[in-house]
Amino acid sequence: MATWAVSSSRLLSLIVFASACASASPRGPGVSLDEAESLAIGLEYDDTIFTQSARTRNFTGQGVIPRFTYTRATNTYEGNVHKSDPDDQDLKVYRTTVRVVYGATEDATVGLTVPYLVKSLKTGIGGSRVTLNSDGVGDATLSGKWRLFKKPELGGTTELAAIFGLELPTGRDDVRDDGMRLPAPLQPGSGGVDAILGLAGTRLWDGGRWLVNTDLIYKANSEANDYRFGNVIRFDAGMQFRAYPIRYERYDQFTLNLILELNGRYAERDKVNGDPVDASGGLIIRLSPGVQTIVTENLLFEAGIQIPVFRHLHGLQLSEDVSGTVGARLLF
Repeated sequence: MATWAVSSSRLLSLIVFASACASASPRGPGVSLDEAESLAIGLEYDDTIFTQSARTRNFTGQGVIPRFTYTRATNTYEGNVHKSDPDDQDLKVYRTTVRVVYGATEDATVGLTVPYLVKSLKTGIGGSRVTLNSDGVGDATLSGKWRLFKKPELGGTTELAAIFGLELPTGRDDVRDDGMRLPAPLQPGSGGVDAILGLAGTRLWDGGRWLVNTDLIYKANSEANDYRFGNVIRFDAGMQFRAYPIRYERYDQFTLNLILELNGRYAERDKVNGDPVDASGGLIIRLSPGVQTIVTENLLFEAGIQIPVFRHLHGLQLSEDVSGTVGARLLF
């Protein structure tokens, strides 16, 4: 991307012109773009996979986002030390979500996320090896995003948004298997109404080739069936690099984005009848490489892997080995 030396008034007019080109120009094969139009496209679409964005338009602002996530946990840790598991546990979780996002205004979106979960735990109980299974619709999340700040500049933007939501008890929390009611972490739903509040920041530069998202999100969990999951703090940072194209030549151009994120999660101890569960909660940080492809102006595919690189867990706990996600985003 060429470097332009312009005055502040020239910069403002260029940004306005680029935005106008993005909204007014036809999207079709073979349409040649000038530099301002190419810049406008570069600032529109890119995003990270697991880290929340402050942006409220395009692939983060209005569309359908289906995702599938597979998680496996076979190792136990106490603090940050790997220890042998006396129950030889093996947990597999398959999570399918469909998220619908609607752009209510230029600066505000509302969304609904509905998950479907399949959980399977192999473990030792009373000297026998058993498999405990559950499946069903999980707890749906109603969410909103309000962009508080946006500062356009030559070849980039800086944005800040507030995030808020409610997780609703739409999933079953009374599933039984092998003659027993499954423990709360194996249920599809929690049974409680949980509040979500956070902030997200986004910074783009170099014509949108580079993007950084950061977020800080707090989830306050409520009690149900005498069990309360510990409150959770999420803190994430993700960087995305547009590997191809360096400069958009036409509107229907294939795009390849490379992504690297650091995703942190700290949870307080769970409680049963108000008493803390010793082996619950703690800190886990994941390194998450990923890739995105934008195949049309309305369709994006993405995939990412989350690998734990640091743990400090309360008590002896089963902890995930790896988690993989594939998904798409379809604008409407």
